[in-house]
Amino acid sequence: MATIHKGKNALKTKANNYLLISILLAIAPIVYFVAFIQGFYFKGIFHLFPVMLFWAAIFFWKKYSVLSAGIKGEERTSSILRELPKGYEVFSSVQLSTNEGMAELDHVIVGENGVFVVEVKNHNGTIQGRDEDHSWIQHKVGRKGGEYTKEMRNPVKQVRRQVHILSSYFKQNGINLWIEGAVYFSNPQANVNVTSERTNVFTSSNELQTYLTTHSSKRKIDHEVLNKAKALIKR
Repeated sequence: MATIHKGKNALKTKANNYLLISILLAIAPIVYFVAFIQGFYFKGIFHLFPVMLFWAAIFFWKKYSVLSAGIKGEERTSSILRELPKGYEVFSSVQLSTNEGMAELDHVIVGENGVFVVEVKNHNGTIQGRDEDHSWIQHKVGRKGGEYTKEMRNPVKQVRRQVHILSSYFKQNGINLWIEGAVYFSNPQANVNVTSERTNVFTSSNELQTYLTTHSSKRKIDHEVLNKAKALIKR
């Protein structure tokens, strides 16, 4: 089994903050509803204030739900990556800051055959897009059967930027390594219909694992350099 290193997940922190805000905002309307039953109520426009707080609580709950779904996808992927052969090291929630910018990488995998960055998406429905599109389209069916579409950030461009930032981070520290990027849709209810010639996009855990274990690097790999890279990521 691979070795897993878990970093501080900024997404989880943000989700927990949204959850806390949602709970705090919901308390006042609930208390007011109980008081209203007992005969107490605000007069005039102030009567609407608890209602506004209630809708604000729903707003933050929805934001929490969206982030929570993404976290579940990352955790599901961590379990899959844990099954990689011994010798592989998986770094989750890697936060980097370089001259090229800042980024949080879902997963960085280091093995004898190279370094990989995997961007995880937990979207469901039908996903359509191409390499150079600014956004991809997600077609979904709602709980009541209604169909609708929404845009999502192009994950191929996301992972390319992450690869660039990680490469810059290595170079700033005297390491020159070829890095591969890939996108993994972890939700089994996703139907991914995309065209990407430069970046691998996976929907199958078996395909992802096979890619990570059989891919041949475009450059000769120095194992001492790999060890330095792992130490840098840990730092």
